[in-house]
Amino acid sequence: MGRLEGKTAVITGSARGIGKATALLFAREGASVVINGVTEPLVIRTAKEIEDSGGKVAYCVADVRFPDQAQRIIQTAIEKFGKLDILVNNAGIARDNLAGRMTEEQWDLCLDTNLKGTFNCIRAASRYMMKKGHNGRVINITSVVGLAGNPGQINYAASKAGIIGLTKTLAKEWMRYGITCNAIAFAGVETRFTQAKETAEEYMGEKMGVPQRTRDAIIEQMANQTIFGGMMTPEQAAQCVLLLALDEASWITGNVLNATGGLYL
Repeated sequence: MGRLEGKTAVITGSARGIGKATALLFAREGASVVINGVTEPLVIRTAKEIEDSGGKVAYCVADVRFPDQAQRIIQTAIEKFGKLDILVNNAGIARDNLAGRMTEEQWDLCLDTNLKGTFNCIRAASRYMMKKGHNGRVINITSVVGLAGNPGQINYAASKAGIIGLTKTLAKEWMRYGITCNAIAFAGVETRFTQAKETAEEYMGEKMGVPQRTRDAIIEQMANQTIFGGMMTPEQAAQCVLLLALDEASWITGNVLNATGGLYL
């Protein structure tokens, strides 16, 4: 029997990257999972991959920036599986630029997706989770950038730091229901955020990733300053999410799990 047998989990931004790896892992551990993304073919492909491996899955193509769409994600869990035990707020985006050059559009897209999107999903989930003895889990994905800052990422840093404050506040509000709320701060993970911009795909009018020279610097830093000497894989990141979802983590709440391999101490 899997360690999440009988649980229902919503994982936003789970068509690829950390979210996808988390959905696959949770399904292997017995959870019914709802995956989400804004690119329908990718969402459907990931859902099929989980289904083909014997997992229980439903999907919802929706953008967490918008309250009505966040509500649809949560409602999918209720309609398909009858409940919601675990909410993983993973959906996120980066739009890098120096502070003086950053556009309002870059600022708004990053804050609306990362921070407001997390809030939208929590608010949508509240009617199903705010019940005595619910004993659920809320796990929010933040970043080392939200702890330490980073040049060229003032919007991303602000959104991820905001998630930390949101997490600690929700932990205090929802502890009466037995619900834990924690965040995980990752550093360099091999996702589209850390790929080379020169060869990256375009998303919402702008290429994802970072310049090759920046990627090289990240790889060198991770090689020299982390316990395993390299970038984290999405599968390794997913193990950290699972850790906070388990019943054994019931006394851990209001914390930021520093999953940076020693990069930030």
